[in-house]
Amino acid sequence: MIFKAQITNLEFFASSLQSCSDNDFKKLLKMKEGDYIEVETWKERNINFHKKYFALMNCTINHLPESFDVEFKSLENLRKYVTICTGRFDLLPSLKGQPIPVAHSISFKNMDEAEFSELYNDSLNIILKHFLKDISKEDFENDILNFL
Repeated sequence: MIFKAQITNLEFFASSLQSCSDNDFKKLLKMKEGDYIEVETWKERNINFHKKYFALMNCTINHLPESFDVEFKSLENLRKYVTICTGRFDLLPSLKGQPIPVAHSISFKNMDEAEFSELYNDSLNIILKHFLKDISKEDFENDILNFL
């Protein structure tokens, strides 16, 4: 949701908002009465579940067999690859007209708690079925919890 408003009480405004980054904080310091602002809001997800998702990705990289046919140069590449494998992607045309899958964002504002939970479960199942076939779900989930 996006809200647009005019600042009428700077003292109230300054004490009511908390910035998400240093850059946003610097912008807030420059605001004055009469300025117009636009604020985007979204429902916050459980940060611990977000951390667990990235523990899943880290543990996957740590357990990948050397013989695995795809080399992931980064955790983000693995995340995108797995996200695409779960069916969460858009197709964009390449310069040659071929469709290129682009993974959906997992940012807090783009994916709510329920959808993120589905992504986590789908990712775990795909990883165990196609990436880490020799590890039991129970052992892998224990590794994920130990990673946290």
